[in-house]
Amino acid sequence: MLRLIIRRIGLAIPTLIGVSIIVFILMTVVPGSPEAGLVPEDATPEERQAIRDQLGLDDPLPLRYVDWAIAALQGDLGHSQQRRREVADLLTQAWGNTFILALVSAAFGIALGLLLGYLAGTRRGKIADRFISVVSLGGLSIPSFFLAIILLGIFAGGLKWFPSGGASFDDPITALRSLVLPVLSGSLITMAITARVTRAGIVDVFGADFVETLRAKGLTEFEVRRHVLRNALSPVLTTSGVQIGALLGGSVLVETIFRWPGMGLLLYNAISARDLVVVQGATLVIALTFVIINLLVDLLQAAIDPRVRGAIA
Repeated sequence: MLRLIIRRIGLAIPTLIGVSIIVFILMTVVPGSPEAGLVPEDATPEERQAIRDQLGLDDPLPLRYVDWAIAALQGDLGHSQQRRREVADLLTQAWGNTFILALVSAAFGIALGLLLGYLAGTRRGKIADRFISVVSLGGLSIPSFFLAIILLGIFAGGLKWFPSGGASFDDPITALRSLVLPVLSGSLITMAITARVTRAGIVDVFGADFVETLRAKGLTEFEVRRHVLRNALSPVLTTSGVQIGALLGGSVLVETIFRWPGMGLLLYNAISARDLVVVQGATLVIALTFVIINLLVDLLQAAIDPRVRGAIA
């Protein structure tokens, strides 16, 4: 297992380096000048040049990347002149809020998807299977932002059961009410994908020879289904890891619609204000989140399924 961990970390490091290079280059080739949002429109050329000198924008590109990468490794992602705060502080607060929303959304979506997928897989061809298939297909077809707008209009604007946006953690009830609508919107795709993958995995495992062997040994149907579910979990873990990474990366539209102060809303505001240093730091953190989540999923798969451990190692 230690060898597997070392190998996966070894693969993650060049991935992060490549992502950091791409992120840095993209931020340097976007239209407009980086100092445009830091000086007034009527600024003199001398004032603009002073900002460029202060930010080191005239240095060679490789040197600028190395300086930025070294600072990033030390936790220094720069200073937002527009917000007058360190980028690391902004990202820490935003990532914490996104983590809460993503954790609840992932738990709800994966749990519901597992339940629906299990019911559909064990009742293949029956009414329950067809109904769940329609529900999961609808979950994949309806955009999260569209559902967010519908839920916002009905339950916040019309019925006024839930707040229209923001995040409040003053007490458990208020926190729960502020989470309900964003969680329902954000977990829709996770639920649908998990349900479909779970169903496919269970149907495939039920057709394996070892299932009949288990029944021949006298195991109860409950015990047989427990073994089937365990063997069907590997692809579910893979897709769940991707979905959790996407949720932690921040759903920009959902967070913007509900004014949830997470990574998505921070990234949207930074792009709108051309605060490139925040965009750069947020994109790097999102990429790092994806890599770590995928690493943890690989290790969890290997711990559960020896076949996966042998294939990865």
